[in-house]
Amino acid sequence: MKYTSRIVDEKNLLQLISEGDRPSYAILYTHYYPLLYRFIYFICQSQEDTEEIIQEVLLKIWEKRAVLITIASFEDYLFRMAKNKLVDMTRRQATKLKMVQQVARQLPEADDRTEKDLIYSLYYKTAITAIEQLPARKKAIFLMSAQEEMTLDEIARALNISRSAVKKQLYAAIRFIKEQLKDHAEWATVVVLCYCQYLR
Repeated sequence: MKYTSRIVDEKNLLQLISEGDRPSYAILYTHYYPLLYRFIYFICQSQEDTEEIIQEVLLKIWEKRAVLITIASFEDYLFRMAKNKLVDMTRRQATKLKMVQQVARQLPEADDRTEKDLIYSLYYKTAITAIEQLPARKKAIFLMSAQEEMTLDEIARALNISRSAVKKQLYAAIRFIKEQLKDHAEWATVVVLCYCQYLR
C-alpha cells in the first residue's frame, strides 16, 4: 500500500542524508511528517501519542541514516517502522491498564474513589521511577518478567545465564522497588505483586 507519491529524486536525497546532510534530512522530515501524522492519528486517535511516535520514527531514521541507501522502498520502510511503534505503544498501554485494574481489585472498598485514585497515582509513579533507577540487567530481567510475561527459564535462555541468577536478580529488583516505597508498605506490596504476577 502506498501512502503518497515519492519525493522527486528521493534516491539522491537519501544518499545525501546517509552522508549526514542535515538540509536533506529536513526536506525528508517536512515531506513525511504530515503523511505519518494522518496515518498514525487515524489509528490511535491521540495527538500526543501521534506526535511522540512520529518523533521516535524520524529520529530513528536519522540515527540509522547510513543504511538508507540499501533500502529498496523507503516509503514502505518508514510506514512499517511507524506501524511497529504503534504496536509497541499499544502493548505498553495494555500492560499499564492491566496493572491498574489489578490494583483496583485489591483496594479496600471506599466511598471516596477520587482520593483513592489520587493516592494510587502517586505511588504508581513512585514505583515506575524506582524501576527506571534499577541497574540495566536487573531492570531488563524485571521487565521481561512483568511486561513480557516470561518465565524464569525463558529469561535465563534469552540472556544466556542460569535460572538461579535470574531469580536472584529479579528478587533483588523487587526488594529495591519495595524499599523505595517503604513508607507505604501496603502499597509497595500491591504494586510489586501486580507487576510481578508472572514470577514463576
